Amino acid sequence: YGCGLDRPAGKELSWTPAATPDNIAEIRITVSEHSDFSDSLTHMPSSVKANSYTIANLLPDRTYYYKAEEIHTDSTTALLAQGVFRTVGQVRMIRVLGAHNVRDIGGWPTSFGVPVKYGRLFRSAHLDDVTAEGYHDFVENMNVTAELDLRGLFRKEPHLKASRMGDKIDFVRIVADSYALSSNRLIYAQALNWIISKLREGKNVDWHCGVGCDRCGTLSFLIEGVLGVSEADLCRDYELSCFRGHKRYRGHVGFRKLLPWMKNQGPEGDIAQCFYNYWVESGVSETDLQYLRNEMLDWSKK
Repeated sequence: YGCGLDRPAGKELSWTPAATPDNIAEIRITVSEHSDFSDSLTHMPSSVKANSYTIANLLPDRTYYYKAEEIHTDSTTALLAQGVFRTVGQVRMIRVLGAHNVRDIGGWPTSFGVPVKYGRLFRSAHLDDVTAEGYHDFVENMNVTAELDLRGLFRKEPHLKASRMGDKIDFVRIVADSYALSSNRLIYAQALNWIISKLREGKNVDWHCGVGCDRCGTLSFLIEGVLGVSEADLCRDYELSCFRGHKRYRGHVGFRKLLPWMKNQGPEGDIAQCFYNYWVESGVSETDLQYLRNEMLDWSKK
């Protein structure tokens, strides 16, 4: 366990300013998987006095090209730094300023022989306090424009009717209980049906509870399971939520009951089919489940 280990390390850049702050309109970091910077993403340090920046939220196992530029008030541009680097790892931890415990559910290997696709579905703690820079990274760069809020079970939790990130976010609140796979069948089905409807609209989706561990983890477990993620990796993803600093092994709470219960929902040795049966019996159509697998499994890696 640690504190703040939910944040990616990132690639740190540093430079010597080419002009005084009074003459700098903005500093712009451009990142792309292509040397000609096509399909690029931009990052902007919050201050024109900055002389360093950490690029985060990149896809694992990719090569990236970057450049840092100083945009002056007279519209001229100075190149501050440029280069190329490669990312490593599998889990895509996400830095969103003002939020915690954010990560992409992509990257996990599956029983279908291909990994879960990056960049479509995300899980997190609440998004109520996302900063302008966090909004730029999460919404504008990663196109996360649909938010599912699982809170409302506890007295002090907000009962939001719209996203606090702004009116550009499609928002729904579906109150769920942790681990209650049987009694919450219809609730989880409602949540997954909404997520699939947003995927069909081309939107990337984030779901969250308060701290991103239990209710968020239960829904993540159910979605990753039907995508063919293994028992061991389902446990790994669940436990990663504690890297934020919650010093509580999830196996000591209700999570330890989830896998044994789910394995009784279908044939022995086919955990993905067990999850599939659960979702069908809960009210998710087979057509939608097949769409979810087609959309969320990276068949290009076959």
